[in-house]
Amino acid sequence: MSESVPRPFRAGPSTRDMRFEPTRWTLVSKARALDNSREARSALDSLCRTYWYPLYAFARRQGHAPHDAQDLAQGFFTYLLEKQLFASADRNLGKLRTFLLTAFTRYITRDRVYAAAQKRGGGRRMESLDEEFDDGERRYRLEPADKRTPEQMYARSWTMSLLKAARDQVETREAAAGRAEAFKVLEPFLDQARDPNVSYEHIARRLGMSQEATRKAVSRLRERYRDAVRDEIASTLRDPSDKEIDTEMRSLWAALS
Repeated sequence: MSESVPRPFRAGPSTRDMRFEPTRWTLVSKARALDNSREARSALDSLCRTYWYPLYAFARRQGHAPHDAQDLAQGFFTYLLEKQLFASADRNLGKLRTFLLTAFTRYITRDRVYAAAQKRGGGRRMESLDEEFDDGERRYRLEPADKRTPEQMYARSWTMSLLKAARDQVETREAAAGRAEAFKVLEPFLDQARDPNVSYEHIARRLGMSQEATRKAVSRLRERYRDAVRDEIASTLRDPSDKEIDTEMRSLWAALS
């Protein structure tokens, strides 16, 4: 499933008044705990599941072999928890993506021995992520064959991961509202480069609705998706104001160009 790129937009009253979900920075704070509590572990798992792939893609673009890149990414998140590196992840540092890339770069440079030890069982592995890591190389091989630098690849992969998280957020909320089946049918309209055979007429027949009602349903779904994208972006910023969100959004869209 391809990822869509929502057009940048100004927040209206609905988004300005929206109460964001606990931010990634909040999850980072929870993950500082070393007592391996369920809450701390869940917080770190949530963070890793969303943003492990950009780090994997960064390592691959640097020239590391697939298994080495997997070990580095896997070991890095374990290292963050064991060494309390999240304790330095203060909101004043700015963007979460910048913190993670800076920390990962230092990890690769200074801790290659430690990273290799993860493969040999010399540290705790986040086994809940093993299946996701196994899919990393497949995703990487689908990346455009271009000359992006590792940093540019990281920014692109971060954006794609963020968009997927936003779409998953919308899907979850639609299901909770009893619109799971409608979401599956309307989801292709979230992609700008959707299959040309997916038309309003075709979808209207599937849903038993008029084309006008279908267009309105698509418009509402796109609005929820845009809100979710802004929600995800806000959760990675020190100051999630409309201005900062718009600035970060422009930066992320540029990473896809």
